[in-house]
Amino acid sequence: MNDRFLVTREKILFVGSRYHVLDQLLSSENKEDILIYALENSYLAQMLTDKNIAFRAFDFKDKGKFMEEILSLDFDILISNGCPFILPVHKFAPEQLLINIHPTYLPFLQGKTPINGIFYDGYEFYGATMHFIDAGIDTGAIIYQKRVGITPDLDLGLLYHLSMKLEGTVFKIGWELLKQSNFKYQGEKQQGTSTYFNRTPEMQLLDFKSQNTSAILRAIKSFGIKSQGCSAEISNKNYRIYEAENMIHPPLLKEYQMSGPGSLLLEYDTKLLVKTKDGIIKITRYEVLIG
Repeated sequence: MNDRFLVTREKILFVGSRYHVLDQLLSSENKEDILIYALENSYLAQMLTDKNIAFRAFDFKDKGKFMEEILSLDFDILISNGCPFILPVHKFAPEQLLINIHPTYLPFLQGKTPINGIFYDGYEFYGATMHFIDAGIDTGAIIYQKRVGITPDLDLGLLYHLSMKLEGTVFKIGWELLKQSNFKYQGEKQQGTSTYFNRTPEMQLLDFKSQNTSAILRAIKSFGIKSQGCSAEISNKNYRIYEAENMIHPPLLKEYQMSGPGSLLLEYDTKLLVKTKDGIIKITRYEVLIG
């Protein structure tokens, strides 16, 4: 970034679908210098509408129009937070600064849906990273990042909430680092072996005949929010499952040890006991799928 920042204000373009980072930006910079592009029907778009903050909406299905628009804009800094598109770095002007805030501790869990991967791949921490955008996917030099240990009481909904809030915290600190350096700070190279995660429908499909108990419970925990969940057929009915736990009570395990995997053993209150390949799980939050 050149020396004009010494005498003029930055023109900032914010693009994304999440709110906490933008909230920090709006609280620290002149709102007249910030142009906001929010993904249609996203949490960000709803929050901006509720707060009567001006923004331009973009459609996930019209990537070409979106790219054409932002490439035509006059700005100094682009901040991406939940933008669903890979930005063509080579098409931007060399002096334009491109920044992304990612909801994991990079280089771990790069990709579009990394928070699911925290449980699915068994990480013991979550995090957030502010980094420069380069030609790769979440591979740019790190401006600032923070990690926090996982505890057993966290579920996916809480993990999303905590990760998004942490993005705001990380951005606040990283933004100050950039301003203190007059936007000349180059960041630090990512350290460690990169991993990548992107959820697929196959990951959310349970097979009680081939998967063991730990694999089933891991998948359910990894996708355990209302908009995701895991699918399974149990006793000729189709279910969407959001929460379950392992059963260890010896009399129950002994009573049903000869039952076939996938058998519905007991339905009580709002819970189900289901036989797995090597045990029993209690399904505590679910819905029956019709049709």
